[in-house]
Amino acid sequence: MKTHCQNRAGFTLIEVIAVLALSGIALVFTAMLLVTSTKVFISNKDAAEDSQKIQVAMNRLVKELTFADAGTVGVTDGRTVQWTSSHPDRLGEAETATWNGTSGSSLTLQGAALLDNVSVFAVSSTADTITITLRSTRSDGVSNTTMIHPRYDQ
Repeated sequence: MKTHCQNRAGFTLIEVIAVLALSGIALVFTAMLLVTSTKVFISNKDAAEDSQKIQVAMNRLVKELTFADAGTVGVTDGRTVQWTSSHPDRLGEAETATWNGTSGSSLTLQGAALLDNVSVFAVSSTADTITITLRSTRSDGVSNTTMIHPRYDQ
């Protein structure tokens, strides 16, 4: 009597197809996760960049309006602010910050672009404070507001 001992090394076709199908599914989910995380990273980077640009613009406006002469600050349509500077380098010069009210347009200071892609620029003033609100078109509704107290020389 003869016994055959079959020593089978290797995989069957069904096992190979099952492994390939499972590997493919895992790769698809990994790729989706990678794409989503990359989009989130880019979105957060853009939001941080916009936030920094708005902060720089706000700092510049605060610096300029801090040196406004008493009684010279005028707000037009809530989108334009004009004043006369008491800054030692620009003593007595008329200064203007304006936005045309169109979402996505630039905020200008003295005719030069200060901030691009502005969706909101609102200005109001009282006897001793100026309030400015800025929002970028990409900031998802987050507004930045600051109050300025000019150094009126008595």
